[in-house]
Amino acid sequence: MNSLFSPLQRFLLTWLLVLLVGWGTAIALGYVGELISILLASALITFLLNYPVALLKFIIPRPVAAVCVYLVAAVILTFLALTLIPPVFNQARQLILRLPELLEEGQQQLIELQTWSVTHNFPINVQWLIGQLLERVQTQVEAIAKSGFGLVLGTFSWFLDFILIVVLSFYMLIDGERLWGTLTFFLTPKIQTEFTQSLRKNLQRFVTGQLILGLFMATTLSFAFRFLNVPFFLLFAVFIGLME
Repeated sequence: MNSLFSPLQRFLLTWLLVLLVGWGTAIALGYVGELISILLASALITFLLNYPVALLKFIIPRPVAAVCVYLVAAVILTFLALTLIPPVFNQARQLILRLPELLEEGQQQLIELQTWSVTHNFPINVQWLIGQLLERVQTQVEAIAKSGFGLVLGTFSWFLDFILIVVLSFYMLIDGERLWGTLTFFLTPKIQTEFTQSLRKNLQRFVTGQLILGLFMATTLSFAFRFLNVPFFLLFAVFIGLME
């Protein structure tokens, strides 16, 4: 190797191999990306529901505890969905219906801005901004209209993924310890225990922090937007909370 290639050539070949391996890994992940997302979502749900199951398993068998926790979680999610989804969808529908009116109001405000800028010798090409804004909106509307059929297929695919996530998470919740032991069989018992405890603590902090932050943002913004009479306050508050 030393006689065939110079140090510079070896350096270039090494980085070329690294790039090829990275490119191949990215392509492979692109094919199995959806499967990885499903597995991660299932593992996250299992992690959240494992705490009440761990408390109940001292009273009743673990499979029965898992079923009870799943039923309670389903009731809570159904209640939240029936409480939040109708007003949120109603506000989203109103926003879509009022979109032309809002665009017209925005255009009028831009024209007023141009008048103010000319009066104060600070010229702004508002007509160009209006043209760019309308062009972008038209492009997005056409894209949504063209992807209507794809949206239906995507909704059906999302529903199938949801069913698969529910089934996998339930299986992990019942037999998760044995499955985790199978995945970490190559570790020594001491390292396996320390790794499991460290991962559990880090996930608990991360998930708890994200849930508290999302709920705090959604709740406080709902009251704040309502107090300030912000249009579509619930839609914006829920969207920001979910993004958090």
